[in-house]
Amino acid sequence: MNDRKTKIAVATGLSLHVTEWGAVDGFPILILHGGGHDATCWAEVCHSLPDKYRCILPDARGHGQSDWSESGDYSCQSQVEDLISLLEILEIDQCVIAGHSMGGLNALLLAGSCPERTAGLILVDVGTETQDTGMKRVREAREKRAKSAPVRQYDVTPAKSDARLAEHVPTYLGDSQYRRELLKKADAPLLVIRGQRSGIMPLESAQATADLVGGMVREVPNSGHAVSLANPVATAGAIEEFLDSLNE
Repeated sequence: MNDRKTKIAVATGLSLHVTEWGAVDGFPILILHGGGHDATCWAEVCHSLPDKYRCILPDARGHGQSDWSESGDYSCQSQVEDLISLLEILEIDQCVIAGHSMGGLNALLLAGSCPERTAGLILVDVGTETQDTGMKRVREAREKRAKSAPVRQYDVTPAKSDARLAEHVPTYLGDSQYRRELLKKADAPLLVIRGQRSGIMPLESAQATADLVGGMVREVPNSGHAVSLANPVATAGAIEEFLDSLNE
């Protein structure tokens, strides 16, 4: 499956680097990577999905080959404004929205703000329940990554990212109550994917998120927080199962 890469100028004044896999006229899946990652972190997952889907993966502002914000604005709201403009430019009226970690919270805000665009929502190792321990670990990991040389734990080149992103971690997308409200506003089928060994989101939190709207939970074996890198085949399998359920 060949990828297609382009740089798209969105209405917020930045340009996003966008990678696509699958059929050009396939049903669109917008996949949003986590903080400190980029589209390449989901390449193997996309390769494992059927060609009939159009996987669209933008590098978020301040990540990968997308523009950095001159003012250091990496708030969830600003990132979602980028995405709304991107969907309009690509003339995508409705899609499944999937997101991992930071990208999952972007997906949640996008779905809650634009329910008419949301055919389904996939939250990957993130949910409505704020976990102080998990947020602390995310913050510590980013600080460590900013101070040390890149380490290739997986066969992926580490993404470039703006260190100022860390300033937004403690308050990203508000509290649990606000996240619950957004999930209900999205009014869409929900899949919550959790890494079996995740230290960010306990299984109870994943289930509590899904139960709010009658969603489903799938655990990815042999994986911590970065499920798309640790076990891309199983991650793709969970996503494909969910996509198939939308057509039943």
